[in-house]
Amino acid sequence: MHGGRLWPHRDLIHANLGAFFALRGILTVIVDYRLVPSVTYPGGSEDVLGALGWVSRNLTDVGDTDRMFVMGHSAGGVHVAGLLLNTTLYARSPPLRGIIFVGVPYEIPAASKASGHFRAAAEAYYGGPKNVASHQPLGMLRQAKEDCISQLPPVRNLIAAREPRYISSAARTFAQLYARKGGRIDTTILDGHDHTSPIFSLCSGQMEEWGADVAYWILGHHSSPLAENVAVVDSLDAQSSAGPGP
Repeated sequence: MHGGRLWPHRDLIHANLGAFFALRGILTVIVDYRLVPSVTYPGGSEDVLGALGWVSRNLTDVGDTDRMFVMGHSAGGVHVAGLLLNTTLYARSPPLRGIIFVGVPYEIPAASKASGHFRAAAEAYYGGPKNVASHQPLGMLRQAKEDCISQLPPVRNLIAAREPRYISSAARTFAQLYARKGGRIDTTILDGHDHTSPIFSLCSGQMEEWGADVAYWILGHHSSPLAENVAVVDSLDAQSSAGPGP
């Protein structure tokens, strides 16, 4: 939600993800979102909605935009969840066939050594501690009606085995509540991975099995030509300091 992308070999990150899924017949669009302090809630989710609208309007000649999947990693996943759980925004979205969450901090913990920058960015984005509690993904899910959740597209909830505990714990709680409310959700633990390594692994030839599984899941929803599937990926969290989270 804040800062700049300071990853080593930054020009390769996300290009590798796009190449990985494109090689499997999935048209992949890498999108981004505005950062704090230039945006406040629900601006990040509105940016996801805007990206989906752009894809729907502009890529009909190269892919079937009625069959879109969305992947969100870390803060990107927070914004995707914000779109999915906000009935007003979701009603404006093009049709979605599935959602993939990777390492998403569904609940923002109180500031600590591990999450202090994360909490500060969240309070700036949501507009204070009380709003964090109600507008973060797990807070929105607690308020959501069962008939709304049951009508949402299927969700893959991916958790790295070495995620910080506040992320993995919240991800499990989110999945349990989502399922109790009638949502279709499948949780997978990514053995050997930490918060960022799932993205870095793609096209490396190492530990990229999770990506192949996601591609198989996407393609398995359809019997038509592979190249017509479209995946929109809301990119890795932008941050100026090391560590997970927005």
